[in-house]
Amino acid sequence: MDASAKRDVTVIGAGIVGTVCASYLLREGHNVTLIDERDPGEMTSFGNTGGISPASVVPIAMPGMVKDVPKWLLDPYGPLFVNWSYLPHCLPWLVKFLRAGSKTRIGGISRALAALNMPTFDAYRPLLRDAGLEHLFHQTGQLFIYRSEAGFKKDRLSIELKRATGVRVDILNADDIRQLEPNLARDFVKAHYIEAHGHCKNPGGLVKGLAGHFARSGGSLVRDKVLGIETGNDAATTLVTASGRRNADLIVLAAGIWSKPLVEQLGYRVPLETQRGYHVTLPDPKTGPRRMVLSVQDKVAITPMEMGLRIAGTVELAGIDAPPNYARARKLLEIGQTVFPGLQSDGFTEWMGHRPCTPDSLPVLGFGPRQRNVLFAFGHGHQGLLGAAKTGQVIAELASGRPPSIDLAPYSIERFA
Repeated sequence: MDASAKRDVTVIGAGIVGTVCASYLLREGHNVTLIDERDPGEMTSFGNTGGISPASVVPIAMPGMVKDVPKWLLDPYGPLFVNWSYLPHCLPWLVKFLRAGSKTRIGGISRALAALNMPTFDAYRPLLRDAGLEHLFHQTGQLFIYRSEAGFKKDRLSIELKRATGVRVDILNADDIRQLEPNLARDFVKAHYIEAHGHCKNPGGLVKGLAGHFARSGGSLVRDKVLGIETGNDAATTLVTASGRRNADLIVLAAGIWSKPLVEQLGYRVPLETQRGYHVTLPDPKTGPRRMVLSVQDKVAITPMEMGLRIAGTVELAGIDAPPNYARARKLLEIGQTVFPGLQSDGFTEWMGHRPCTPDSLPVLGFGPRQRNVLFAFGHGHQGLLGAAKTGQVIAELASGRPPSIDLAPYSIERFA
């Protein structure tokens, strides 16, 4: 890059999305500062389920979901729980969310997810190689299991959307399932299997490793809290932080759910809601899967990791400030023990984190119309680890004045105007 084209870039948020953006910007030759009030990878990215799923193109809201919502809401440990005191706040978001699951919208949303997620292995490859982290990715397939034929048939639209990407999806019977995962309970009768998928065996370690390489390569890691963004003359001028003020040349806002108040200061109203998720990690499970397994009807993912076996899932709408309800995490453990009988839970740990979700399952990505020097890269929902790599490439393209390699219209912040 020509020295005159270098920019001083500040990336707000040191989760997986912000860290990957900072890494790609540094590779482009920019002067990059990555700022967060916590160390890299300590928040939502730490508890990620670990799935690396190029064909993960199914919106969270799907046709017919509205019929299941009342049943879920009545179950305090079900896949969707709303804190009743929080309902008045999140109800407008819920309405938009269910509308996004209409038959007329899911095709376009799925194609936009494919553009972001399908290149994930290729987009991560140079970062993993440079940082010496290739051992963290395993392309060993993912198995999606069903307890009944009816559950499998109900999920056919999701399978069709995955197949529309061109990725091979195999349908398995009970005997096929046992061949792949002999430790599974015997009551799973159907599955679909995607060999091209895989998982990261230490999502928090991935972020820390990438951030460490970023710092060793000349990037600046700053531990500070961003309180506000001052603007003037169609540009952001100053970051206000807990320790003082920082001049702003180019800003990348990648702070997950904590992006929302900063975006509001810039004059935008974005329907961004935290879908709180839980996990338990078993340090010595004794049994478990060979690869990532997703029990579709249970809405639970089970992933072998460096630190043991992780069981994760659920959606809880309760806001940022409500304390965790770890009974929901322990329910995940109960479900995991029905999926893999004999799981040992001694010494298990619990966790809760904030997935930053838009109603249409798509992140906000690219420049907005108000400030010419602010780039958005937030709202990846359940797919931050998956979508981060292509997001980082696109942010680096835009910062360097090149046209983006994907159409950014579906991710525009203006879609919420």
